[in-house]
Amino acid sequence: MNLVRAMSLLYAALLCGCLLCPAASAQPSPSVPPRLQEQFTHTGWSALDNGPTDVLGIAQTSDGWLWLAAGTGLYRFDGKRFERMDSVDGNTLLSSNVRTLYASPEGGLWVGYRMGGGLSHFYNGRARHYGAGEGLPGGAINSMVRAPDGTLWLTARDGLARLAGGGGRFEIVGAEAGLPQRRARQVLFDRTGRQWVAMQGGVYSRPDGDEPFQPAWPRRDISALALAPDGTVWGSDADKIYRMLPQAPAGQQPARPALHGNGMHFDRDGNMWLFRGGDVERRPNPTAASGHDAPQLLELGGGLAQSFLQDREGNVWIGTSAGLDRFRRNRLLTLPLHAQFNYPAIAPAPGGGIWAGDRVGMLRALGPDGVRGSVLDDQASALYRDPHGVLWAGNANAVWRVGGRAGAGVPTRYPLPPQAQSYEVQAMSAAPDGGLWVSVVRAGLYLLKDGQWRHQGGLPGEFPTSLAGEADGTLWAGYIRNRITRIRSRQITHYGTEQGLEVGIVLALYRDGERLWVGGERGVAWFDGGRFVTLHGRQGEAFRGVSGIARTALGDLWLFGTEGLSRIGADQLEPALRRPQPSVEVDYERFDAHDGLLGAASQLRPMPSLVMADDGLLWMASANRINWIDPSRISRNPVPPQVLVQGVAVGEQRYSPLPGLELPKSTSGLRLDFTALNLSMPERVRFRYRLDGVDLDWQDPGARRQAFYTNLAPGSYRFRVVAANEDGVWSPREAELAFVIPPTFVQTLWFKLLCALGAVAALGLLYRWRLREVTRQLRQRIEERADERERIARALHDTFLQSVQGLMLRMHTLLVRLPPDGEARALVEKILDQSDQVLAEGRNQVNGLRNVNQYQHDLQRLFGELGQQLREQHAASFVLIVTGQPAALKDDAGEHLYHIGREALLNAFRHASAGRIELELGYGADHVTLQVRDNGNGIADTIMADGSRPGHWGLTGMRERAAKLGTTLELWSRPSLGTAVRITASAAAAYAVQHKLSPLRRWLTREAA
Repeated sequence: MNLVRAMSLLYAALLCGCLLCPAASAQPSPSVPPRLQEQFTHTGWSALDNGPTDVLGIAQTSDGWLWLAAGTGLYRFDGKRFERMDSVDGNTLLSSNVRTLYASPEGGLWVGYRMGGGLSHFYNGRARHYGAGEGLPGGAINSMVRAPDGTLWLTARDGLARLAGGGGRFEIVGAEAGLPQRRARQVLFDRTGRQWVAMQGGVYSRPDGDEPFQPAWPRRDISALALAPDGTVWGSDADKIYRMLPQAPAGQQPARPALHGNGMHFDRDGNMWLFRGGDVERRPNPTAASGHDAPQLLELGGGLAQSFLQDREGNVWIGTSAGLDRFRRNRLLTLPLHAQFNYPAIAPAPGGGIWAGDRVGMLRALGPDGVRGSVLDDQASALYRDPHGVLWAGNANAVWRVGGRAGAGVPTRYPLPPQAQSYEVQAMSAAPDGGLWVSVVRAGLYLLKDGQWRHQGGLPGEFPTSLAGEADGTLWAGYIRNRITRIRSRQITHYGTEQGLEVGIVLALYRDGERLWVGGERGVAWFDGGRFVTLHGRQGEAFRGVSGIARTALGDLWLFGTEGLSRIGADQLEPALRRPQPSVEVDYERFDAHDGLLGAASQLRPMPSLVMADDGLLWMASANRINWIDPSRISRNPVPPQVLVQGVAVGEQRYSPLPGLELPKSTSGLRLDFTALNLSMPERVRFRYRLDGVDLDWQDPGARRQAFYTNLAPGSYRFRVVAANEDGVWSPREAELAFVIPPTFVQTLWFKLLCALGAVAALGLLYRWRLREVTRQLRQRIEERADERERIARALHDTFLQSVQGLMLRMHTLLVRLPPDGEARALVEKILDQSDQVLAEGRNQVNGLRNVNQYQHDLQRLFGELGQQLREQHAASFVLIVTGQPAALKDDAGEHLYHIGREALLNAFRHASAGRIELELGYGADHVTLQVRDNGNGIADTIMADGSRPGHWGLTGMRERAAKLGTTLELWSRPSLGTAVRITASAAAAYAVQHKLSPLRRWLTREAA
């Protein structure tokens, strides 16, 4: 037993030594250099992706387009879509069989052809073609390069040629410069200005343009040249890579290849990209040829590597016989290990890096460079580093304490209690007085203290999925069913939906100073001291499945969930934390597979899936990989995307974006196509556009590269669009397209004017017709009224007057028989005189019915004549008063006013016994007034109360006529003071035409009234 115990202590001491001094005593595995797959994201396009094949040349013009010379023609690429180009800016290619490309720094594109040779220069919408007549060598164009002095050098099947800046004719360079008349392959200028030329059979060089070329060393059939960052020139034949020298070294040593490959290129960071058939090898420097350096290999898309380009955003493009490959540097790097993990658990290691353990059975210290040491040869389902720096590891059998002051750093094993055996440890957190809280799957929460286990009761039936402790000993425990429990001084408090918690399964609890963060199945929240506040991202982002949370020293919040790694900047987070509301929205940045993240955050075990190391690096664990990122040194793309409007589509017809674009008439709906030249992450390019005259503000289509408009009216329009790259760098200039939709004949101004004139004419005709119709109706009504008057007159004449006349004749017969001097005869004569008067009045009424007076014009005349007649018959004076400006009245209005005034005058003269009678007729701007006044006896109270005398209808008729004018009859009377009858008719009811008075005359009229 003692021997066994001694061996165990020795083994534990060795393990502790591995932890504390891995470099000195543990003999860790040598660092594994990062593989190409772990530094770059590789994307390939082939014929299956509608991409070109047999890519022989690649160039990027100053506007951002990526151009490809392929066996099937010339293509351009914006990062999303390939376009086969049979013409450039409307200028047709000499041939679709292109061989090589060159993009001038000042803009434009040079295109060299393969079969039949020839060269085209496309610049500023123009094209210039070169052939034998312009001094061009015969055969396929192999390469083009610009010399330091601006001269364009060209290699072809039949030799070498140059074109001076601004010149229009090539000059062939051959025997007079010391070169053989052979196939020319490539021209290169090194840092000293020396010119190198790869010809069939060998390489030649010269220090300047005034001296002849001399053979370079080694004398081999070099097909391609490359300039290294240190200024050395390298050449490759079909199988080997050589370092080139202007002349052979002393001693005539045989040439030995430095590397093996059929081509090489250098990127801007000085790395060599070595072509080896269908593979690519990337070396940090060209002299690293020793055998112990592990190659950084990556298989291409099955084709032979043929061309190379590094674009302005830093991406590396390789053209192959099978298609096109892109290598984009990752922002999240994968830990370089030969073997993959199996659901790793992670925890920060002292001083930087992490501890990682998994189900394979090895607990190791890891850093960005790989494995730094190993400690335990056992499985780990959970890792936890307590505030004292002690590492705790748990699995299905025990909990290990690794390091720390207790036990002098000797790893200590604490077997799980019998009831928790075979169930994995889910989470751990420090307890007061050196204890440890341990959550065991299906067994619940335990407290490990002084080597003893105690089960914690009073908690929900499920086991805690996550634990987080506070400095005062408070423990927070998260559960599956959207519940969190706080244990403080043996007091247990439960939180759930009633307290604002809406995260579903609780996957992560994280202490950020005094603030508690919660990550879960349905989102993220923080505890404000009383309730939980939900955190949302813009445009409805919920941050789902977050099982790892960290906050950096700069205040940025990092969340690792099922949709990737999210960063919320401190400038967004701090204002959100100060807003007292149930939920807040913030802008965020997302890192996912496009950034090199492989896999997603764990949703069960182990957790947490994200930790921040002591050196500030963030580490993420997925199912079989561990990624890391330096939050303070995230690579950014500073190149703004170039935005282009590619065309307009109306139905099935497409129109090029040319100046003065005029679309067909009757166009009401269209589609505008646009793009942004971003070659790194075209999937994350965001656009904003607006159509002036239609959109009031900028529209946000997200990543969509089309705009749709309907119900457009004829007119001139201007479409504008801008774009931002994956890092939010917006294009400095808008892309614009102005176009015109001409109107059809029915949409022209002339047609509208004609329609307006037609409408006016129609309204005029309608008015005239209506006027005639109203006139006809009025005439018909007048005729009907005249006929009725004549009928009444006939009836009066034929009945009443004839009867009265007969009665008078009989009375006359009686008079003849009476004695001349008798009292009876005098009485009968008096009766006959009264009968004559009644008969005269009857005839007057008949004449009035048969003669239609012009009441609307002659009221003052009619009243004057009537008053004079009555004055002659009765002993009373009469005065007619007219105020205002007389105006024409409506026929019925004038008639009603006349009869009302006539009846009032008759009553005044006959019954009032008045000495003075006045009739006042007033023409006002807003009304017409008629008033009859006398100073007679007045009207009895009974008549005023009843409205008329029995058997008399004068007052009743006056009131009825007043009602037809839309007003009422005003009657005033006092005994011995007289009587006044007044009626006021509105201008609309009285005047034939709206009566208008000047303000001054209206005032005078009112004052007079």
